[in-house]
Amino acid sequence: MHSQLKNKTTLVTGVSSGIGREIAQLLATRGARVFGTVRNPKSAKPIHGVEIVRMDVTDDASVSAAVQNIEQKAGPVQLLVNNAGYALTGALEETSIEEARHQFETNFFGVLRVTNAVLPGMRQAGHGRIVNISSVVGFMPAPYMGIYAASKHAVEGYTWTLDHEVREFGVRAVLVEPAYTKSKISQNEKTAQTALKEYAVQRQRMREAVQKGIEHGDEPLLVAEAVCLAVTVKTPRMRYPAGKGVLLSRLRRFAPASVFDRGIRKESRLA
Repeated sequence: MHSQLKNKTTLVTGVSSGIGREIAQLLATRGARVFGTVRNPKSAKPIHGVEIVRMDVTDDASVSAAVQNIEQKAGPVQLLVNNAGYALTGALEETSIEEARHQFETNFFGVLRVTNAVLPGMRQAGHGRIVNISSVVGFMPAPYMGIYAASKHAVEGYTWTLDHEVREFGVRAVLVEPAYTKSKISQNEKTAQTALKEYAVQRQRMREAVQKGIEHGDEPLLVAEAVCLAVTVKTPRMRYPAGKGVLLSRLRRFAPASVFDRGIRKESRLA
């Protein structure tokens, strides 16, 4: 058991499957008191050691009620993992403003809502750790998943800034950046309703590339391990790439821009 996690009041959003479920399970196994959020508790599969809480991250009242409930049971949230989110696919020209708004409502404003709900307790306690689950597409492009990438870029800028603002209160905010991971994100993804014939061939190529990447992706446990490190290390760094994300992060930093650009197009099977 990790002594740093023992009995720490921990909130993990989006634990119904995949990465979120693995994170909640691992933190609970290592001694944290974990509350995991789902939109519909009746349909959620139990997770050993995890208390399931109803929360819709797109709804102010739902977030406020869930956090108040947790604080009444276990005191202020000490560790927060913002994981809830989904992927929106489609060319940017195909994506409506309304679809983009919905994507940001969950992936970005959901992070903002939950974080703002727990920060007063963290500030009053004088300590806390916030981990926002980003993605490698938070620092690189994602053809045909452009709004999803934009939402993760927003999370990255937000988290980096937040860390500077809350550090004086003993609170730190960091990012975990997975690459392709074996999860249900492709099953839970939404597709832009407009489908322009001009993008049809390359859209399909990209979809096949993404599906192959997920099938051969990292195990969710690798992401959960990165989260555990991020919440227990005394002096955290800003970014924790996970699995194959480590290599992509290094390539982004050190490879010539033209080489990185060609690699993206090859990986995405773009002409």
